[in-house]
Amino acid sequence: MSTTPTYTHEQIERAITEGFDMAADHAGISAQNSDFTAALTTFWAYLAVIDATAYTRHQVSAALNRATDDAAEPGCADDIDNFAVNAALTLLETPHATFDDVATECYGEDPDVIAGWLRNAT
Repeated sequence: MSTTPTYTHEQIERAITEGFDMAADHAGISAQNSDFTAALTTFWAYLAVIDATAYTRHQVSAALNRATDDAAEPGCADDIDNFAVNAALTLLETPHATFDDVATECYGEDPDVIAGWLRNAT
């Protein structure tokens, strides 16, 4: 019988920080931009409602996607937001994943193409 892996608050925070930093670095923006900070503040509020000491990937994904959509201007997440979410979720499961890993695994695209999308979304 297999169990669903769970993640601690610390693991989630590290993955999200690194995922959003990865998106920001390749987009040429600050990880402290208002879109990211609004999404992250909303995410932590949504996750707190779950009231657990460990969270499943599904719980983290649902809260992070909802928070990103809710915080996005004008209500629709862009390529940078979506990449940040995908990077964070990838890093949650594979802590040493790189930009190339996320681009290939989540998008099936050449990393240079994804980097171009991120730069064009700014």
